[in-house]
Amino acid sequence: MIRYLDSLDDINAKILEGLGNYGPRNISALAKELKLSPTTVAFRISKLVKESGLQTRARLSYQKLGLSRAVVFAEAKPGKEKMLQNLVENSLYWTYMARCFGKINGIYALFSFPAEFRNEFENYFKEAAKQKILDDYLLFWVTDFCEIPPNFAWFNFKRRSWTFKWQQWMDEIKEASEALPNRLRDPETYPIMVDNVDLLILKELEKDGTIEFKQLAKIAGMTPEAVRYRFQNHILKRGLIADYEISIFPYPHQSSELSSFVIEFKSKETLAKFVNSLMNKPFVLNYSKVIGQYKLIGHFYVPKVEFPKLIDTLNTLIETRYVTRFLHVLLDVSFYKRQTVSYEFFEKNKWTYNNKHTIKKLKTSG
Repeated sequence: MIRYLDSLDDINAKILEGLGNYGPRNISALAKELKLSPTTVAFRISKLVKESGLQTRARLSYQKLGLSRAVVFAEAKPGKEKMLQNLVENSLYWTYMARCFGKINGIYALFSFPAEFRNEFENYFKEAAKQKILDDYLLFWVTDFCEIPPNFAWFNFKRRSWTFKWQQWMDEIKEASEALPNRLRDPETYPIMVDNVDLLILKELEKDGTIEFKQLAKIAGMTPEAVRYRFQNHILKRGLIADYEISIFPYPHQSSELSSFVIEFKSKETLAKFVNSLMNKPFVLNYSKVIGQYKLIGHFYVPKVEFPKLIDTLNTLIETRYVTRFLHVLLDVSFYKRQTVSYEFFEKNKWTYNNKHTIKKLKTSG
């Protein structure tokens, strides 16, 4: 059992849930919501950090940075797994990659790519296929991911155990709202609302959402007061942080499955019903919508014994016509890489991308 669950009570559970919504710098608001003193909340968070390695990372509003989000499932040619990994890294603007197994065996990757170079990004993977570096691939342009904070609605504090209520979830989908959340609506524009200093601060907050202003000041070459002003008047007021990732997993890695699903729906309404049922589900990490399509890409994390039941539930949703079809891959938690927003390629208030150089490097490696 994960160590932090041994000392988990309903107060700590509510704190973990609230951290994802309020963030680590708004302890007063979180404490007010929970009707606790800020000192008590801060003490409990500090204890969770020491006992469980709790980390809080900022999730950026990439659309407001002029960046489009892309998801790629890439099938590796036999014996070319390492080459496929290099292919992803050479694209420069990747943010996460992991080995994947199932419908596609190879690499699963997330990108935050300059919106003005989307055609070049698509051509990069077309060229990789021509060079036979990869066998096949799926590429989706998506909205920003919506992060789901840790949730303990299905956790029994007395028994210290989880109960997965799959039938209840299906019933909730039927009753859920048909209004699609604003964050999943297709972006119309990708304005660049940052400068180089903002990006320096943001990439550090992606590593650690609790980093102190005096540390940020050293990195940005500013005073702590200037950093605080930037944070309040640039980053927060412009909504450059979408939410926070709370890096606590509710079940042990050894007995759980991390997966990525692509789920297709017959209409915007059925997609919205599905999405609106996910907010308090402990098996959902985050999700985004495929732009221009009724498809959702979600990251799910469930105990191995519950994974077949998740598949059964989705198949039942197909039978009842809430879901049209789905595919999934398992992600290898022992091999993954992540990096922050690619601030080093931001010059004179715009993103840069040397397409010819990248393609040339691709052909050389192929």
